[in-house]
Amino acid sequence: MKLRTAILALLLPVGTLLADPIVESVQQALKDEGFYYGEVTGNKDSDTGAAIRRYQIRNGLQITGDLNDETLKALGVNSSGGHGAVKASPTTAPETPKVKAPLKTEPEPEQTQGPTNPMTGQPFPQSPPRQNPQPPDGGIVPGSPVENFAGTPYEASPPQVQHNIVVSAQNILTQRGLYRGAVDGSVSPDFEFSLRAYQARVRLPVTGRLDLATLAALELLPGGNRPVYIPRRRRPQEPVRGEWIRDR
Repeated sequence: MKLRTAILALLLPVGTLLADPIVESVQQALKDEGFYYGEVTGNKDSDTGAAIRRYQIRNGLQITGDLNDETLKALGVNSSGGHGAVKASPTTAPETPKVKAPLKTEPEPEQTQGPTNPMTGQPFPQSPPRQNPQPPDGGIVPGSPVENFAGTPYEASPPQVQHNIVVSAQNILTQRGLYRGAVDGSVSPDFEFSLRAYQARVRLPVTGRLDLATLAALELLPGGNRPVYIPRRRRPQEPVRGEWIRDR
């Protein structure tokens, strides 16, 4: 019993001499921050190394498990084992400034009411407006059946046929003293005024148009008694002998 006590008395100073003050300070610092749960002995064991790694992971340091200068500086422990060094706070990445998105300056597409192509999403191309055909011989023949010849057999007739009907109506109104304009097949304001006067005289609806009732009264419907004016084509005359002919 006395021998065992003597051996322990000899070993205690040796264990005390083997304790590292730096490790002891590190263990105490890690224990204060909740990373080390063992006893502060000054000896670096596996628990101390695991606590050092946990501290390095939490503070963004190089994970080595060793007491390097960066770890000691972060714990606030100097090279002599004291706590004279100022504890370095973990560095945080600078916040990047928020850049506002530029305002959209592109004009919004105009909304079209027409149908769109389901394949491309674009509206169908619009066809150009239809123009009234030019009447022959410089005459003005109504191109829309709504205004003239609507509901009559001449509604779908060629422009030349409609032109001849207008000329025939002008001739009839001239004979009756109601029209004094040019007999050219044009639907002019004078011709419309003459039609209104004629319709009022024969007690027809005053429209100023060549409708079905007016054509029937003027006997200009197909099969009527009055002839329809049809211009004749002039035949080219042969040159007389001895007459000088200009080269074309």
